[in-house]
Amino acid sequence: MWSSIVQGFADLIQAFYHITVAIGVPNYGLAIIMVTILIKLLLYPLTHKQMKSMRKMQELQPRMKVLQERYKEDPQRMQKEVFELYKEHGVSPLSGCLPLLIQMPILVAFYQALYHLKYSVPAHAAFLWVPSLSKPDPYYGFAILACLTTYVQQKLSTLDPNDPSQKSMLYIMPLFIAWLCATLPAGLALYWVTFNVLSIAQQAWINSRSSGENAKKAGTGQGAAIIGEEKDNPVTSEGGKVGDGERRKKGKKR
Repeated sequence: MWSSIVQGFADLIQAFYHITVAIGVPNYGLAIIMVTILIKLLLYPLTHKQMKSMRKMQELQPRMKVLQERYKEDPQRMQKEVFELYKEHGVSPLSGCLPLLIQMPILVAFYQALYHLKYSVPAHAAFLWVPSLSKPDPYYGFAILACLTTYVQQKLSTLDPNDPSQKSMLYIMPLFIAWLCATLPAGLALYWVTFNVLSIAQQAWINSRSSGENAKKAGTGQGAAIIGEEKDNPVTSEGGKVGDGERRKKGKKR
């Protein structure tokens, strides 16, 4: 069954190649870009959910830091408070992982289809500066682009830029991807760069919408209310007790 899926992707690339022939610009590079865009559109609902969840997790990082510091001597209480924080904002850590797991088989199948693709007209496998997409890029242009786009994509989706492990991955992963793209057929590197560019555009759009929504809430007074609550009680009230700020308010009323 797996081989049939891989062959299906190879046939899809050939079909889009025939489209480029029909429109008068026969090129496998254009066919790969077109198929990558199609796959990205099909995966859009999953990637949108994943990226939106990651963005919410980013916004909650400061409050999570407060929780971790407050309950560092009580891990069970800390987990409980973090769970309540996620629940309050409708965030689930698994909501960012599950869509990615569903995407992986599709991306791996397409990757294998590209790796074993037979170019029916070798002359049409040249793209931009690359003599043949079936061989590694001799000028390392796609490797550099893959490195840069991977870095930007990770930068946009990093949960905590100050976390040592995430900070190291921000630099290690792009270099690893660059090495892969420098050694594998250029068609694979083209796919990776195209997919990254589309993902960057999608993540930037989600981030801008999220920032706009937060600004709108602040403009209507909701943001100020939230900030006020956090000053009185930065995370959640302990054991259902009223925060210091709330007690002061009640004292004034009396």
